[in-house]
Amino acid sequence: MTAPLLAIDSVRYRHAAHVPEAVAGVSLRVDPGEVVGLIGPNAAGKSTLARIACGLLRPATGTVRLRGDDAFALARRERARRVAFLSQEEPADLPFTAREVALMGRAPHLGLWALEAPGDRALAVAALAEADALDLADRPVAQLSGGERQRVFLARAFAQDAALLVLDEPTAALDLAHQVLLVTAVRKRARKGRGALLVLHDLALAGAACDRLVLLRGGRLLAEGGPQDVLRPEVLGEAYGTQVDVVPDPATGQPLVAPRIPR
Repeated sequence: MTAPLLAIDSVRYRHAAHVPEAVAGVSLRVDPGEVVGLIGPNAAGKSTLARIACGLLRPATGTVRLRGDDAFALARRERARRVAFLSQEEPADLPFTAREVALMGRAPHLGLWALEAPGDRALAVAALAEADALDLADRPVAQLSGGERQRVFLARAFAQDAALLVLDEPTAALDLAHQVLLVTAVRKRARKGRGALLVLHDLALAGAACDRLVLLRGGRLLAEGGPQDVLRPEVLGEAYGTQVDVVPDPATGQPLVAPRIPR
């Protein structure tokens, strides 16, 4: 049986003593070929759990495995070959061009003092094209708009060529067309046996993009399952503390979520 790309079991984490746990006993997995969405209100623990999934934060208890191996027993370079991470707080003032940022994704595959080979440069160019950022290749990142920078950082994650992508709010600052482009690229990778864990706030997009959803509230798992099982008014109302309407998309049957706003 193929090991999951990511298996998190009963992890707990708090940012400081005497504060509530940010993640309180959560388990989840991402299998090859699967896109999993991590959803929930602010301060639910989504970003913390995403960092734990990449081995950037060590939980107080519980385990994190990447393709069956303890994530924290792996060397940093090997861990970066298995999982690529996009933070929601990437720096805006990097003194590099978009091409150079995309090439940074090749670092885990190079020796300590090795220079990029033609194959690495070709993968970086392909990743820029995949993120619709090839026309930005020679522009300094600091001069780009928020949406353009986001596409460049996505290209860096794609260039890393890891089996698992962990993307924290990857659609932030992206327009509608580029949101679709991102989801299409991630799902295309999944069809080739890779996988992704996406932290998303747009619930309709999460329902359309993901095979399974994991809903957190207050650091705890509130619901898990297919979009039709999780995106239900009573479940979302409990999680977000507000009334929502959920209707099936007339074209696809996927759940569409809208807040109920009185007028």
